[in-house]
Amino acid sequence: MRVDTRSGPTFLAALFGIAIDQSPWQYMLTMKKQGYSGVAKVPLGPFGGDFYFLLDASTVKNVCVDQAEASFPRRYSVPLFPRLGLDRGIVYEQGERHKRQKKMCIPSFERTNSMESFLEAVRGETDALCDTLTARARATPDGRLRLDLYCEARKLTLRVVLAVTFGLGSEAARGFEKAEELSEVIGAYLEAIVATANEIPPLYDVAPWASLNYRRVTGELLPRLRELVAEVINERRRVEEAAGQSAVGESESEIGGEIKSSDLLSVLVREPSLTDDDIQSILFDLIIAGSDTTASTLTAAIFLLHEPRHSEALAAAREEAKRVDLSRLTLDEVRAKLPYATAISREVLRLYPPVPFVGRTSIADAVVEGEQVPRGATLCWSPYFLGRDPGSWGVDADAFDPQRWLNDPTTGGAPSTFCWLPFGAGPRGCLGTRLGLTEAVIGTALLLQRFDWQFERSELKYKYDLTLNLEGSTRCFVVPRDSIEFG
Repeated sequence: MRVDTRSGPTFLAALFGIAIDQSPWQYMLTMKKQGYSGVAKVPLGPFGGDFYFLLDASTVKNVCVDQAEASFPRRYSVPLFPRLGLDRGIVYEQGERHKRQKKMCIPSFERTNSMESFLEAVRGETDALCDTLTARARATPDGRLRLDLYCEARKLTLRVVLAVTFGLGSEAARGFEKAEELSEVIGAYLEAIVATANEIPPLYDVAPWASLNYRRVTGELLPRLRELVAEVINERRRVEEAAGQSAVGESESEIGGEIKSSDLLSVLVREPSLTDDDIQSILFDLIIAGSDTTASTLTAAIFLLHEPRHSEALAAAREEAKRVDLSRLTLDEVRAKLPYATAISREVLRLYPPVPFVGRTSIADAVVEGEQVPRGATLCWSPYFLGRDPGSWGVDADAFDPQRWLNDPTTGGAPSTFCWLPFGAGPRGCLGTRLGLTEAVIGTALLLQRFDWQFERSELKYKYDLTLNLEGSTRCFVVPRDSIEFG
């Protein structure tokens, strides 16, 4: 069917197109096949008004970078987050407050001592998981353990978040008697938030009293989580006050000759302009953004390597992991010594980005690729669409092929770095890009070093809630590898 690509689809065409494709990001791929490009106005009438789909990497760059400050600094939020007061952190906050918060957090994600401590947290928590799984497997009659990898990965990445955000890694958690409860409440909270946001119709918005998920979040989980986080903040303030301020002439990373804690909470409590409510808003954002998202990437990487059609990739990944002593690896050596694990992680993020669809709300009339965009309009772009667009990635755009990143480590063979945006771009790009990628690379290499994996399914099954969800897809048997010899 020929379409008029000078404008967007009609209301009915868009409505049926999204319904048939089952998501707006899949519909973007259909629109591209139909000849649409640049900016396409998608009228959805009573379902949200007019949206503007961005169908080229250059258009996404224009909105997210070139005009980000003047016209599109505002991230579109699902109604649930403002309703719960969860739009005051880095991800959804607007204007000067967003800039100030991000500026305060950047050192924790960019300074060498912080990133090295993050690497230690990733390595330490993954090692602890591997030790636990090994002990459980060896306690079984046949030496193999049945588990759901996605479930275990979610526990792992939550522990990493607790370590790098709250400073409550496996060792430090012993100093906070409610650390285990905090972990359990966060896990339950994340599950309940997703369940609430996925309700059709959105009961939390039209009839909150009828939503069991919403009532559990507001009546039980969120209040308790706020109480626990407040206790952690108070404890950290006490520790920081006891340690005192840096002496004049000492390096910024030292207090009385001791290295300052580099977890994010320690950094935030040193900032006098931040209230406890400000700190809670930032921490809550990073809990949501940094846990399940990394778990899905790590899980998908291990699973895809074990699909029968990817046996060569698995052999190459195992051979690389065998050569590297991960316990001695420095941050600067990760990509150099684990290029194949890095390529695997990038390829997984291309095909299965944690967040499939992103919106920006215009604060002024603007022109994007010749299209007039009014103030208040919502512009949508999709990491999923960008990563699977055959116009950028070729006829094998849907194929899992880590080699493309070895051939071209910068763009993977695509014409622009903006064809690969799992972490976003511009002023609202993800702070934890380096941490998330490092966690996926190290986690993949360690799990391949330590175990053989036997999955029940032969192909990955997935869906998108707020983020990529692999629940029920990665049940497997895990068998410990007896020894590891490097070199």
